[in-house]
Amino acid sequence: MPRIQIGFHIDGDVWEPEQISKVEEHGFDILTTGEHILFFRPILDTVTVLSYAAAVTKRIKLLPSTLIFPLRNPTMMAKELTSIDILSKGRLIASVGIGGDYPREFEALGVSMKERGVRTNEGIEIMRKYWAGEPFSYDGKIFQLKDVEMLPGPYQKDGPPLWVCGRSDPAMRRAARLGDGWQPYMYTPDQLKESIFKVRGFADDLGRELPSDFAYTTFMYISQHDDVEEARNRAIEQLSYRFNMPFEKIVDKYCAYGPNERIIETLADYVKAGTNHLIIALVMPPEERMAYVEKFATEILPELQKMTAV
Repeated sequence: MPRIQIGFHIDGDVWEPEQISKVEEHGFDILTTGEHILFFRPILDTVTVLSYAAAVTKRIKLLPSTLIFPLRNPTMMAKELTSIDILSKGRLIASVGIGGDYPREFEALGVSMKERGVRTNEGIEIMRKYWAGEPFSYDGKIFQLKDVEMLPGPYQKDGPPLWVCGRSDPAMRRAARLGDGWQPYMYTPDQLKESIFKVRGFADDLGRELPSDFAYTTFMYISQHDDVEEARNRAIEQLSYRFNMPFEKIVDKYCAYGPNERIIETLADYVKAGTNHLIIALVMPPEERMAYVEKFATEILPELQKMTAV
């Protein structure tokens, strides 16, 4: 069985080139960064950050986690992602979701929240057609295109793998119909196991056989400290800031915290539930980030790399 792929998440703030290079050197498989156009805290543009990362790395795969697709024009998005795929020599993975947790950015960009699902479905279809490399026309509810094609084509044949992010049944259907992976967010192992079952069921209903490398992804915050209570308190403080909401009542469900053995055990539960990709976001002060990255990479990453998909 293939080993679990391990990703490292940088949360939209400024990382120096040598810091990003060090993440790659530590042996992580994927580098991810988040997306918001407007938000209550500072966050950089995802496409720009991944382009920057592509220039200072050679091996690690690059993942937007996750593009709020209704806010993006699919023709422009296809062009930008194709460019990153070419410049990185095929290291890009695309990940898209419908967003909606911060309505002000939809208002600012003149996009109706009610159109999120339709825009995302049509956008994925359009990007796929561009990446296929043949001229095409498209007549959708939102987007209409006539006899278009995009050159150059992506580095990867038929374009980058495309994961669908979400938590709802419509998102799972979207992953089953259009995706190369399923990327839920803030899930327990039981929820993950159930959603994997549903995605496979929706694919069966559609008559689609999912590829053997279809990604089932877990995104997990990690607060590493020998004292369990201290680790938990640090997670509550930072995640309450990141999400602008109290995190005390839900930190136990969506964060692995404490000493190494406890964190590894928690992550192993997701592997047993069916994940084959673990995306790690460390709880850490920015001024000490590289010490935290090295600690995780030295003490926990090797154990995760021994895990294989079920």
